[in-house]
Amino acid sequence: MSQTFQGWDAVSFFLHQYADNPGRCTKSRGYRLNAGQCASLRFIANHIHGNGMILADEVGMGKTCIAVELTRAVVRSGGRVAILVPPGLGYQWHDELDRGDISSPLILRSFWQYLAAWEQENNLVPWFQESVNVISHAFCNWRLGENSDPWRWALLPELYAVWQKKSKRRYPRGYRNNEKLDDTWVRNAARSICQKIIHSDHPDHDLIQLMGNLTNDTPWPAALDGSAYGRWNALREKLEQAVGLGLGVFDLIIIDEAHKSRGTESGLSRLLDNVIIPSKLTRRLAMTATPVELDLSQWNQTLARINLDGDQIVKAKETIEKYSVAVQNVRQCPNNIETRRQFCLASKEFKSSLAPYLLRRDKREDSAVSCFADNSGKPFEFYRNVQSIEIDTISLSDGWKRAVCAAEALSLSTAGSENILIKRLRLTVGNGHGISTLLNHSGDHIDEASVEDPAGIAIGKKDYLSNTDKREERVKWWLKTLQDSFLGNDSLFDHPAILAATLAIEHITAKGEKVLVFGRFTKPLQKLVELINARELLRSLQEKRPWPQEKINENDKKALEVAHRQLNSNIPIASIEEKLAIQYQKLENQRRTLRDRLMDNINDGLKGYNDSRIVRIFEAFKEVVRQNDRLSLILVSRAMYELLDDKDASKPAAYAEAFAALCNALSDKDEGDTDGDGELSQEEANDLWPYLRERLDEEYNRSQGRFARLMYGGTRQETRRVIQLAFNRRQSAPQVLVAQSMVGREGLNLHKACRHVILLHPEWNPGVVEQQIGRVDRVGSHWSVELKKAINDKQSSHQLPSIEIFPVIFKGTYDEYNWKVLQERWDELRAQLHGIVIPANMVSSGQVDQRLAETINNMAPNFSPNYFVGAD
Repeated sequence: MSQTFQGWDAVSFFLHQYADNPGRCTKSRGYRLNAGQCASLRFIANHIHGNGMILADEVGMGKTCIAVELTRAVVRSGGRVAILVPPGLGYQWHDELDRGDISSPLILRSFWQYLAAWEQENNLVPWFQESVNVISHAFCNWRLGENSDPWRWALLPELYAVWQKKSKRRYPRGYRNNEKLDDTWVRNAARSICQKIIHSDHPDHDLIQLMGNLTNDTPWPAALDGSAYGRWNALREKLEQAVGLGLGVFDLIIIDEAHKSRGTESGLSRLLDNVIIPSKLTRRLAMTATPVELDLSQWNQTLARINLDGDQIVKAKETIEKYSVAVQNVRQCPNNIETRRQFCLASKEFKSSLAPYLLRRDKREDSAVSCFADNSGKPFEFYRNVQSIEIDTISLSDGWKRAVCAAEALSLSTAGSENILIKRLRLTVGNGHGISTLLNHSGDHIDEASVEDPAGIAIGKKDYLSNTDKREERVKWWLKTLQDSFLGNDSLFDHPAILAATLAIEHITAKGEKVLVFGRFTKPLQKLVELINARELLRSLQEKRPWPQEKINENDKKALEVAHRQLNSNIPIASIEEKLAIQYQKLENQRRTLRDRLMDNINDGLKGYNDSRIVRIFEAFKEVVRQNDRLSLILVSRAMYELLDDKDASKPAAYAEAFAALCNALSDKDEGDTDGDGELSQEEANDLWPYLRERLDEEYNRSQGRFARLMYGGTRQETRRVIQLAFNRRQSAPQVLVAQSMVGREGLNLHKACRHVILLHPEWNPGVVEQQIGRVDRVGSHWSVELKKAINDKQSSHQLPSIEIFPVIFKGTYDEYNWKVLQERWDELRAQLHGIVIPANMVSSGQVDQRLAETINNMAPNFSPNYFVGAD
């Protein structure tokens, strides 16, 4: 790329052009921007000349499409774009960029990948020649130290040496034949970067001066000491700057999920401050649905992300704090005219202060939400229905009652001590984390054995007990009471929260609906999945429904025994495997029928298909089948059997679509392109197939039930995409997806077949919960389709479907307090960003008249481009 950036006037011109012509067809598929997205493009076009912007549309409103159009406008204007994204979102971003006809290399995740661009044998171009680079937030989280391989840090001294040669016509002493500087990729990178800088003609950045400053501050030969590049050591920042030179100067910096990693020393902050090189005209676009999550100070961090100066941030802070106080006052005294007047003034100041920087569309502009409000006669926020799954301690078994009391008593008995395990018992009895350790030691006496704390550290009980004999005796007694309560019981399978969630899930899936479950702690989530699958297996056998399992996995036997007891099943345990084998044979016969026509149907469906990558992968698949690779055929058949609806069983086009979706889920779109020419040749496709076969084997040759699946930190990216693909199809397993919060709350679109969310473990951060619910609450969701159908069928207003949210609350435990705090924080978030100052529960409880609530809520600041008055 050798164009010169034509400036923001040119970008503005293209943005207005895109907004005025929202429907267009790309090389891959057509798409149309909606009216709200077009209004956003116009607003950005009118404001980005002066400052960076925060694109804070609510989750699922299509922020990425807006950012892609802005990227396209900058590239057409001769500019360069850096897109900084969380590590797990590269797949989604490349898909969206492809829809916008924007080419970019694979997401940059590692330093090895960075240097690979300068391998002589491939056709890759240096990063600074790419118009668009997608870079992981975690890119510069390098672990460097004295024992690190030199290639990991050698770019800085190599750059220093090459620049010395070019500027002073000689290498520094000790450079030649230095074994620490013998890496070809590093050497190629340094020479390429120096050559680029010498010939740089960027009008808004003096790269020669930047390079001179960097090399002047680089000590020689001290720069050859690997220990100087540790996270907090002197040369780490210089190395990050050197890497930035290889990426080049950017005119637009897009920061996706900009609320993440707020700390000044986080990987994202270092990437922004040290690695990414801006020009004098560079603008930042921060994308986040939750610019503020827990407290008002987070506005400062979010505004700093778009590079506002200190004075601008201080001015905004004052109005934000004033508005927050006004919200509290009007909630306390909504009937007071003066209080409402002060709130109205504070709201206008709040909007005026942030209007130049903040752009946010919320669900009020979603056509489905508006349709719900119009047809239900309820406020728009009622399209989400929150129903608590409450576990009352009064209804617990005697064993669990004793456990709750014992955990509380242990917390009091060890107050002031260093007993981490026992302190956590009170906090985690409601969700199963921590207490599961004790339950799993139910066959031992805890006062004789070591216990393991939730972090996995084995700790002798004697190290925890108080020095005073009385306290020690109390702790011993309560520990024994806690453990004795569960002798003979079945660990977490009988945990009240897990059992309550299971019953709620089964009630929903019995209606043919899917369920998304979120939780924080892996072990309780694993037990939940095992229990759901075991219970569904027994039901399938009882009702003679197919179950994709031929025999019982050894790891599943305990869950099956518990499920058998819980359901009081009349199927003899000893006959289960025999019954499984019989029904599995029927399932195999159905798969065989599909398999017999599989190759012909895919082949016919791919005729004229415009994605050569998919066609060549199919040719590779055909070739191994011709060579009698029966396992490949069986695995693809199993996948297609799950992905195809019954009505599509004879449609070649449906086979082709499902095969293409499967291939795209199993691999990144650039994977296999070893020569870097942007195309997957037939030879490359043949080499790629064994890797796809391995992933198919892992996913579709499992000996466990697929009705419920777990997605956690150890789940491979390819597996996550396959699960996402199947969960978004109503007929495909899993029916229940249980996701660890950190893994599933961002970057996964799970809305095509699901509108029910269960929150198993309460969060502290309302922004996190918004992200979780946002997995199913998106444009084009299953809920919106069901709503339209219900309205067309003339169903009554109280029968209209909603997005159902079920927090699991273990009353009488710390969970109940946790939920109360979360609700308060959630109300504060809604007041600032959602236009909901008077929450629905204040209206339904009779605290505030509905008309008055609507009047106050209408005074709330609205940052939609469709509602700005005088902002332009």
